[in-house]
Amino acid sequence: MSPLRLSALLVLVGLCASCQGVRSINAPLEGPAWERFGEGATTIGTSTGWAWVKGRAKAAGQTGVLQGESGTDTASLKPKLGAGVKLHHMLTDSFALGGIVEYRVLEPESLSPLSATLTADDFSTWHLLASARYFFDGWGETKSWRPFVGIDLSYVPGVDLGAVDVDYPANDDGEDIPNETVNVKGTDYWSIAPVVGFSYLVYDDLSFDMGAFYEYAVTTSDASVSFQNLGGARADMALRPQGLLVFFGLTYAF
Repeated sequence: MSPLRLSALLVLVGLCASCQGVRSINAPLEGPAWERFGEGATTIGTSTGWAWVKGRAKAAGQTGVLQGESGTDTASLKPKLGAGVKLHHMLTDSFALGGIVEYRVLEPESLSPLSATLTADDFSTWHLLASARYFFDGWGETKSWRPFVGIDLSYVPGVDLGAVDVDYPANDDGEDIPNETVNVKGTDYWSIAPVVGFSYLVYDDLSFDMGAFYEYAVTTSDASVSFQNLGGARADMALRPQGLLVFFGLTYAF
């Protein structure tokens, strides 16, 4: 089983295991729809999903043979694993504030912001989010469907690409420059994401949630890299990931 499927399975069964008094799926709700999710309720949930994300790298040479050189390149960041835990408090029957912690593992494509090609292995990031949600009234015959919109402000403590392979082209004299490995560790950055989705009331205190958000980095993750095979020439890099993510999960109200 792939890590992504495993994380999805954990989302679907982990939270259910903690719920008490689970009733038959065909049994009617014990109270009015969404009553347990009203003002004063606290909700906890888990989620996973899929992503279509790209990373944009801008590089500027600072010293040595790289001084004065600059360039940009964009590459896909393929998702390998993703899971999150969320906690919200209902300030009114419709409006909630809370926080989300997400862990993601991504597989980056090669980048060539300057003349060399940089290839990194899979890397992971932690995302700490401040989250706001507005829930509309339930709809459908049983009022079990409930659309929502929201916005998330995310803080990423850093982007550690680890050991990155550098593949150099031949120099102006046609001589090959030996490849090398450099460590690339980016600073923290912030991103923002509008969110849309819907929840379906499975039980009085348990909902299934599904939606999507577009995440845009409002600051960059910056790194300074020294290339020993270029005589120690240094370049500064600015990394800016962004893209569309879809999610699904479960939320329990208490």
